[in-house]
Amino acid sequence: MYVEMHARSAFSFLEGASVPEELIAAGVELQMPAMALLDRDGVYGAPRFHLSAKKNDMKAHIGAEITVRLPKVCSLPVLVKTRQGYQNLCRLITLMKLRVPKHAKPGECSVTGEELAVHAAGLVCLTGTFDGPIAAALNNGDGEPQRTIEWLSDVFGKENVYGELQRHFDREEEARNQAVIDLARRNHLPLLATNGVCHATTARREVSDVFTCIRNHVRLETAGRLLARNSERYLKSGATMQKIFAESDGLVVRKAGAPAAVPGETVDVLMLDAC
Repeated sequence: MYVEMHARSAFSFLEGASVPEELIAAGVELQMPAMALLDRDGVYGAPRFHLSAKKNDMKAHIGAEITVRLPKVCSLPVLVKTRQGYQNLCRLITLMKLRVPKHAKPGECSVTGEELAVHAAGLVCLTGTFDGPIAAALNNGDGEPQRTIEWLSDVFGKENVYGELQRHFDREEEARNQAVIDLARRNHLPLLATNGVCHATTARREVSDVFTCIRNHVRLETAGRLLARNSERYLKSGATMQKIFAESDGLVVRKAGAPAAVPGETVDVLMLDAC
């Protein structure tokens, strides 16, 4: 049974198009035993997500996409593994929010690499997608992605770093995926398949487009490439995800315990072996 380990709710303001209850409802329909909520720079949606999951006998995993300056600004997805991890995540968010004005511009509200290192205990790190640290490192030239992976492994511990892969039928994304696969092979890191969910169903993509226009101060008819290229960032079934990644050359699909699962508890997620 597939578990989505990287979903956003409407509490990622103007970036997520479904409230936590809608995500859980979609998960119940897909018979998903658990799900992880990683909203942008906050855990505002966590209480509603947890309560809705509990009512529906689902396991709620909590985390966030933390904006980090390394020195370039990027978004780092982290999952809570222990009570200490939740405390550290809240401290990181508090540090970030107290530093800047309430209506800060994108990138102004961030933590430093040094602050992240101090508060990394109890957290699991994913390498992120188009706005993650690996994507930023790829733009910086040769050698930078390897140095970034080594730094993440030092900060979180190698056993707590997962190479994240998403497939939304985008050429740039596929090139980035191949770079992550190569890094995982070289550094013996596990690969984790997620869908970077921004809306519970395909129908909510229209809401997501409206939010994108509001966020960028443009009209829908002039938004152009600011809008998502397709409607693929919805909550998908395990069968759909397995089919998508089974077509990837050099990858073997398997199932394993979720990286954020508490000791003694196992839920299945889509893991990939780089052969």
